[in-house]
This record gives sequence, structure tokens and C-alpha cells, in this order.
Amino acid sequence: PLIRFRRGVPDDRKIWSATAVVNEQYHQVLIDVHRSFVNAGSDAITSNSYSITPGVGFSYDSIAKHVATAGKIARESLSSGSEDCDATSRKTSPHAGGPLVFGSLGPLVESYRPDKIMEHMDGIKVYSMMTKSLSPFVDCFLAETMSSFEESSQAVEAVGNLSLDYQRPLIVSYTLHGDGSVRSGESVTRAIQRLLDFATLQKVQLLGVMFNCAEPEAITRAFEQIHSNDKVRNLLDDKGIILGAYANRLTSIYSDWTLEGSEEAQPMRKDLSPQQYFDEFISTWVRDLGVQMVGGCCGITPEHISYMHSHLFLD
Repeated sequence: PLIRFRRGVPDDRKIWSATAVVNEQYHQVLIDVHRSFVNAGSDAITSNSYSITPGVGFSYDSIAKHVATAGKIARESLSSGSEDCDATSRKTSPHAGGPLVFGSLGPLVESYRPDKIMEHMDGIKVYSMMTKSLSPFVDCFLAETMSSFEESSQAVEAVGNLSLDYQRPLIVSYTLHGDGSVRSGESVTRAIQRLLDFATLQKVQLLGVMFNCAEPEAITRAFEQIHSNDKVRNLLDDKGIILGAYANRLTSIYSDWTLEGSEEAQPMRKDLSPQQYFDEFISTWVRDLGVQMVGGCCGITPEHISYMHSHLFLD
């Protein structure tokens, strides 16, 4: 999201990246940002629906409207100006039909705060509305920056309740403490086991488990815990579920952080260049820890993706 602010979208501390959806004057900026990542070699882009939630003041009707707009913009960005996309990156994409669109389902109240999630049935109601609005435009739902199993279970159950016409596969991505545990304090291995069981119960097609909006060092610790747990590894392998990650470039986020309570954007690290991100983290995740899907969250730029894409294919 931070690249949008770099391109002139105001950094609203209330609705954050939703500014680019709510205000039509920034729609072209959003299209250009999506396309810049595709041009860099991304095999998937994510709808800018993360911050369109009741937690920042959107009504249910406005959530449905703006989330649909975010999905529509993401889909249109892949068709408009597609001739500008780098020919080499498109040729080497594993998706014959071109890049995918993931529909973002973010935390409904606050990021990183397992103590501030909605009541279970209320959360399901909102996620159900969001998934129905996104469904016509996306290939897969992405429940991202989930801070606990309970938070992710609301998105899973909402997807499971959808009628056949609206159903899409789901990826669930957790945010982490520095020690590699989920923000709620749950171990990643326990959260994954509960997630897989619940997705099966809800008859949801779970494509992947990822970690995002966390420091790459924390993500490495999480993958190491998974790698050393034969039971979890076997479960993931047996169900064909992909492991993945997209770290951020932010400095450490405190446990009591809130968006509205922050006076300015979180400072960026200066030690996570495209080469450093790849050499120190991405290459290890893919080569040694069984990771199959990688990307970037806040502060990761098209330059990071371009470097990652070219070097992954070289390897």
C-alpha cells in the first residue's frame, strides 16, 4: 500500500489505503500501481480492499460498494495496457492465463490486534458481504494479516457459507510476533493444524498458508518451526497446501499499535534492499524451507519483485 502514497495518494490515518478506492480521482493511480507490479514480474496482484472495513467507519452498504470497486479496478488493471507488460516476465509466468487477482480480506477492526477482532458471527457477516462483492473479479480470496486462528476462522466460515456461484479458493496469511508465533501467541504449527481442520469442516478449498506484514526474520523463524514439525509438514503435503510469505519492510510494530493512534507512517528499514531481501530471506525460504509462493507487503516495491522474479527463475 505504501507505494500508493509515494505516488500522491494522501496518507489518511483513518481509512489508509482505502483512500485510493473511495476517491475516484486516484483510481488511475491504483491501476498504475497494480500494473507496475505485473510489469515487474508478479504472478498475482491483490485488490486494494484491505482497509475497507467497519473498523475505520465504513457502513455495511459502503463496504459492499467500495470492495466491489477495488476488485473491479484490480481486474481491469490486468487488461488495460497489458501490452506494456514485460514480455519476458509474462512468458515465464507459471499461469498460462496471465497474473491472478487475489481478493484481500483484511482484519475488520485493527491490524496486528487479536484483542480487537469482531465477535464471531459479526465477523462472518462482514466477510460474507466482502467475498460476495469481490467474487466476480477475483481468482482467489486472500485472508491476510490475520492475528489469530479465531480471526482467520471468521473468513474461512464466510467463504464456506457462500453459494456455488460465489465460491473461490482461499489463502490464509498470518502476521507474526518477532519470535515467529502468531500475534495471538499461538504457535504457527498449532494455528496451521486448527486452520486445516476447520477448512475441511467448512468444505473450503484452502490453497495456501502464508505469513505477511511481519519482519522477514520472524517469518524465517516460523518456517523453521514448520520445517522441524513432521506432523504439520505431512499434513500440508497430503492436502497439497502451498506455503508462502510476503514480508514487509517496516520497523518493528508494537503490540498496542493502532492505525488511528499513529501520527505518521511506520518508518522503513534501510537494510532490506531488493538484493538483501532476496539473498538473506527469499532464497533461504525457497531453497531450504519448502516455500513455494513469495512476494512483498508494505514497503516492498516493484524493484524488489523484479529482482526476486529474475533470480528465482535463474535458480
